Amino acid sequence: MNHTLVCIDVYTVTDGDTLHSIGEKYDLPVSLLMQVNGIDDPYNLLVGTKLCIPGSPSQLPSCAPPPRPMPVPPPMPPKPPAPPKPGIHVVEAGDTLYLIAKRYEIKLDDLMEQNPNIDPYNLMIGTKLKLPL
Repeated sequence: MNHTLVCIDVYTVTDGDTLHSIGEKYDLPVSLLMQVNGIDDPYNLLVGTKLCIPGSPSQLPSCAPPPRPMPVPPPMPPKPPAPPKPGIHVVEAGDTLYLIAKRYEIKLDDLMEQNPNIDPYNLMIGTKLKLPL
């Protein structure tokens, strides 16, 4: 049996949203939304966060071919990490410790050890985090 999941939609969290209300909207369990999006604390959902809405590949919207060929723009290069100085990351909207660790290819535990006074469930935009060397 194939259990492949893909993002069939991307949902941007708005004021008043909860994982429960989003799960109800898409008929998904909260636990699946948490697992797919790497959410540890369902009670600290930040406005503006983009969530992957999982589903099976068969649920992807089908697109009719365009009536005439259209030029395809080249893909955008990935955004390179640009800390203000080596060993520092300034928290931006949508950042989580998990995503920051992944971006810099460091262990989450090491990042948390370097920043013991940071509440991992309430990162404030503009906070400077020390990155492990």
